[in-house]
Amino acid sequence: MVTQRGSISTETTLRLWVVAGGRCEYCNSYLLEDEVSGYSINLGDRAHIVGAMDTSGSPRGDADLPMAEREGVDNLMLLCRPHHRVIDRLITEHTVEGLRRMKREHEDRIRLVSGLKDDVATVVMRVTGGIRGAPVEVPRETVLAAVRDDGRFPRYPLALSGEDVEVDLRGLPDEGDRSYWATGARVIEQATARIREAQQPIGHLSVFALTRIPLLVALGYHLDDKIPTTIYQRRRDGTGDKGWGFDPGAVAVAFSTGRIAGPGHGDSVAVAVSLTAPIGPEVVASADGATVYEIAPAWTAPSRDVLSARASLDAFADTYHRFLATVERDHPDCHQIDIFAAAPAAAAVQLGRGVMRDAQPTLVVHDRDADGTFHPALTLARLRAHG
Repeated sequence: MVTQRGSISTETTLRLWVVAGGRCEYCNSYLLEDEVSGYSINLGDRAHIVGAMDTSGSPRGDADLPMAEREGVDNLMLLCRPHHRVIDRLITEHTVEGLRRMKREHEDRIRLVSGLKDDVATVVMRVTGGIRGAPVEVPRETVLAAVRDDGRFPRYPLALSGEDVEVDLRGLPDEGDRSYWATGARVIEQATARIREAQQPIGHLSVFALTRIPLLVALGYHLDDKIPTTIYQRRRDGTGDKGWGFDPGAVAVAFSTGRIAGPGHGDSVAVAVSLTAPIGPEVVASADGATVYEIAPAWTAPSRDVLSARASLDAFADTYHRFLATVERDHPDCHQIDIFAAAPAAAAVQLGRGVMRDAQPTLVVHDRDADGTFHPALTLARLRAHG
């Protein structure tokens, strides 16, 4: 049994600080400055994964690792002092395998983020609200994971409160209140104005939104269409309801537009967006003799997973643009399009974003109540182009 403790070289210490990015590999706190006072101070500890000695008093020291390798960078973690104590006192909860995984994930993230250039920066916009009285959230940690998976990094640190663009709709009046929709739309318009009026140019926008469909359409309508934007979809393919992004293994879905009622001309137009459920017959019954079109998956049934692939959202956006072009060509006197949607959140945002606000018809977005009946919720009128 060896009881003589080795020493960590200066070169190894330097390498450890570099690969850890100067941050705790447990909690990601910055280790060269006191968070409260702002004073510059070294708060980092070099912590062993497998203990420095093979005695019972050395945490995880009985693990199978040669003594000559225990002072190497692969067996060390850069930790803040509180978490150094945590891993050495809670041995059962912090196994060698678990700590190695924590170290690997942290150092991989540091290498990725520190290698990103300014042209892959993005401003994050989170929109959270209630759905049928149930509050929903868009957690920052899942947003960061989705942005990072796309090879981008947030322009503002998501770990700090209020530095991304956050639109909180959970404090709106009760959904039965007549002011519910107008208040929500006003909050959204004010938040998107911050983006249009930003003092520094915004090269890319990442949108994470989950609330009622009319408010999602309003969000897309008020976003600046000159800024390249990624609209993220909540995933349900094994990531649970908390994952965001797209499934790289999902098959892309194509969409088609068909006229399902009405003469194909005239100034009254409605569209049924049947992505998660077929709603065409209900829209025809609600549309009061208008020409009704339906956008639906071309080769598969509507479902909640219809936008699992990123290409599916692109295909939907293209189909929607072609529908708007059809309205412009065949209904030149149309001044209003009634939108009825059973669609994922990302598609609802695209319904608003895809409209040329200064040229194309006003949108009247309908909401579906608990008993399945559609009612007009929001009117999104033509806007003059921003100067």
